Amino acid sequence: MPLVNLKDMLRHARTNGYAVGAYDVVDCSFLAAVIAGAEAAQAPVIVSFSESHFAHYDFQVLMAAAEVATKKATVPIALFLDHGSSLESAVAAIRYGANGVMVDTSHLSFDDNLAAMSTAVTVAHAVGVPVEGELGCVPGNKGEEAASHRDEVRLTSPEEAAIYVRSTGVDFLAVSVGTIHGRLHSEPHLDFDRLAAISDAVGIPLVIHGGTGLSDEQFQALAARGVAKINYYTALSDLATAAATSAMESIQAGYTAGMDAVRLALANEVSRTCKVFGAAGRAEAVLASCHPWLGVQNLLLSKGAETADRR
Repeated sequence: MPLVNLKDMLRHARTNGYAVGAYDVVDCSFLAAVIAGAEAAQAPVIVSFSESHFAHYDFQVLMAAAEVATKKATVPIALFLDHGSSLESAVAAIRYGANGVMVDTSHLSFDDNLAAMSTAVTVAHAVGVPVEGELGCVPGNKGEEAASHRDEVRLTSPEEAAIYVRSTGVDFLAVSVGTIHGRLHSEPHLDFDRLAAISDAVGIPLVIHGGTGLSDEQFQALAARGVAKINYYTALSDLATAAATSAMESIQAGYTAGMDAVRLALANEVSRTCKVFGAAGRAEAVLASCHPWLGVQNLLLSKGAETADRR
């Protein structure tokens, strides 16, 4: 099944009141598990690559593997750069095959964030790639204890969100309504009224970062209030560690037994969360409503042909 247009995918999710899971992958076992879990649930899925993990794998190589795996998949998939640190990172990701990018300028002042995001949108939109921006601060780092987070939580303002989206032309907006990157040991308190107000103010798909630790009911409440993409990684990382450790307690088991255990555990969790997010069983409808992603090179050639025809 081909890659599909991410903007089409998330528009369908927002319109129909569910969210698509965006699962960070760090190797081919994670990649295979995410796709297998989505296929088991017959759900659309976003295979995500976080720049914070690039020290642990070759991004270009894993992206190439993801493109091959996507062509063999039976569900609609998008490939996404998560938490890109710069415009240069986004451009590189697009060249490698990403059909959606996030440039994280949320640490900047409002005006500087707006200016930087406007530039990123202009560049990515030139080749048809949608962009995710972030307004507010979701504190912490992936894979860390929530108790160790020292960043100040800055909740997203509905009024600023409206200005930000209108001024930048960003396609999706990551918002801060009480989630935290990393592990949680108690249920967070989410500001659902704020989220609903943001959704009404901007009218585009919203994104939640820091999905690990939320209850099923919280996930469903998020989707009902305009959240169309939920980032989910720390729980997968913890499951992978536990599965590999358990499988390789015996030296006779071998490394491949650990890999098999990781893939099974992750696929089951991806399938479970697709059901919780409301994405399960939506693959066929999403495919019917989405344009296939041609890739940047083919997209440019197609645009050139259209221009020639008009002449």
